[in-house]
Amino acid sequence: MKKKVLVIDDEADIREIVRIFLIDEGYEVIEAENGQEGILRAQQMQPDLIVLDIMMPGINGFEVAKHLKDDPNTQNIPIVILSVLAQDSQYRQGIMDYISKPFRQEELVNIVRNIFEKVEGKAGKKTVLVVDDDPDIVDIISICLKDNHIIPEKAYNGPEALEKAKNKAPDLILLDINMPGMNGFEVIKHLKEDKATCDIPVVVLTGTYISEDDKKHGLTLGVAKYLTKPFSADDLVKEIKGAFHG
Repeated sequence: MKKKVLVIDDEADIREIVRIFLIDEGYEVIEAENGQEGILRAQQMQPDLIVLDIMMPGINGFEVAKHLKDDPNTQNIPIVILSVLAQDSQYRQGIMDYISKPFRQEELVNIVRNIFEKVEGKAGKKTVLVVDDDPDIVDIISICLKDNHIIPEKAYNGPEALEKAKNKAPDLILLDINMPGMNGFEVIKHLKEDKATCDIPVVVLTGTYISEDDKKHGLTLGVAKYLTKPFSADDLVKEIKGAFHG
C-alpha cells in the first residue's frame, strides 16, 4: 500500500512541486490550501506524514501543528515543516524535520524517506518516557530500557514531561515523585486531566518512604505501580512490562 502524504501550503505552485516530487517516488499525495483545510484533511484521511508550510494566511503552520498534536486522532502523524524562514525556536510540537524553500527533489525525498524508516523502525517497540531531575538516574534507566528493546524518551522536570507526553505519546511514563518545582503527583494530575495523555500508564519512582495515604492518593490519580530506589534492572523491567499489560 502506498504511503499517503498530506501537503498543506497556500501556494499552488509549491503544492504542485511537492506532489510531482513525491508521486515520482511512489507516494500518494493529498493537498490542502490552508491550515483549516489541512486539519480537516488530516482528520479525515489519516495520512502517514504531513508536509506543512509555516507562512499561511489565517492559521499558520505552527498553529496547525499544535492543533494536530492536541488531537488524539492526529497526534502521532509525523510533520515536516516547509518555510522560507530560518529555523527558529518554534521548532517543536512534535515536528520531525525542517526543510527550507527552495528545495531540491533529492532533499525532500531523503527527508520523507528517512522519517518513514525511523517510524517503521520503531514499529512494535514500546516507548517509555523517563522523568527524573537526576540526569544520572535518567541515563541509567535509559540504558536499561534500550538493552531490553524499549525506546526511552527523557525529561528532567514536570513541565518538560507534560510537553513530551503530549507530543511523543509514550506507552508508559516512569516518573520520579520528588522533583523541584512541579512534583510527580502534580504531573500525574495534569496528565490525567488531558484527554491526549489521560490513558498513559504511570509507574512512580521514589527514593524516599511514601506513606499509605500518599500511595492511596497516587492510586486515585491513576498510578499503575510504585518502584522504590534503589532497584535492580530486573525489577525495573519486570514492573514496566507488568504495567504495559495492565
